[in-house]
Amino acid sequence: MNESTPYKIKYEVYPEGDLFIARCLDLDVASDGETDEEAVANLREAIELYFERNAEAMIREHEEDN
Repeated sequence: MNESTPYKIKYEVYPEGDLFIARCLDLDVASDGETDEEAVANLREAIELYFERNAEAMIREHEEDN
């Protein structure tokens, strides 16, 4: 099995109303939180789910092609 390679993802955090929005600049992924730290933690989780779902879709597509 391959080891994961760390990847630095650029993001921005900004206030919007009563929340903070964390938006990834490299992917179409965003999240929010009551604090900027919570918004970033939620963004990290959303990015992990994004990659998991896309990896699963790529595997299914590959299996269907074979």
